[in-house]
Amino acid sequence: MTITIQATSTDADARLIRQARTLARKLKAVDPNGATARMITRQYKRIVKQLGYDPIS
Repeated sequence: MTITIQATSTDADARLIRQARTLARKLKAVDPNGATARMITRQYKRIVKQLGYDPIS
């Protein structure tokens, strides 16, 4: 998977992208219908909202 970081990204953006990647890996390892998956999804949505785009897609 290749992720392109925009030229205007900041250190905070890079940190959020790293967090999104980590959350995506964690989400693959948990039960998709469990409470942990819902918590990870909420965190991921918060990151997408802060960035203004989905860094994984």
